[in-house]
Amino acid sequence: MEKTFTFARLCEVVGKGTFYISNIQRNLGIYVPTADEGYSIAYVGFMEKIVALRTFNVSLADISDLFTKEKRILELLKFDSISDSATWYLDSCGTPNKDQDSLLLTGHALGFHLDGCQIQSNLDFGKKDGELFAGHEMGEDISRAIALYDKLAAKVRTRVEKETPVLKNALFWGAKAF
Repeated sequence: MEKTFTFARLCEVVGKGTFYISNIQRNLGIYVPTADEGYSIAYVGFMEKIVALRTFNVSLADISDLFTKEKRILELLKFDSISDSATWYLDSCGTPNKDQDSLLLTGHALGFHLDGCQIQSNLDFGKKDGELFAGHEMGEDISRAIALYDKLAAKVRTRVEKETPVLKNALFWGAKAF
């Protein structure tokens, strides 16, 4: 099994052209590895999720908003201090899971149900540059961030559920017609 992928191989695996994938990378503002670095398996898994959501007619704006919210939740929970990887937010991406404690796009298991109150947001695993004000002084609240995320994730899941029968019908028709 491949450990890293070239950009061309990434495009081949997800079944989309280079312009399509570059557009997603640009719109989501995700790190683009150099040719020497290559794309990790987790990165490819993330892109597969994004392509699947686009196939289910989820707008790139909603995907981008959801991704931004996920990264912010991970930052508030100090996940960004665990790894020095430029794609730390994608490193848990892989196969889709339906765990109630995992984020939809990045696949990070948070260790608590997203609808629960079991949040321990004070852990820090590394040094970072200090902010002028603490997050709570600027109105940041992990519970609020999760509530906003959960609302948007529910909207995305509803869209996928609504489009699933349409895609199944299209696949059925396509198998008969071609």
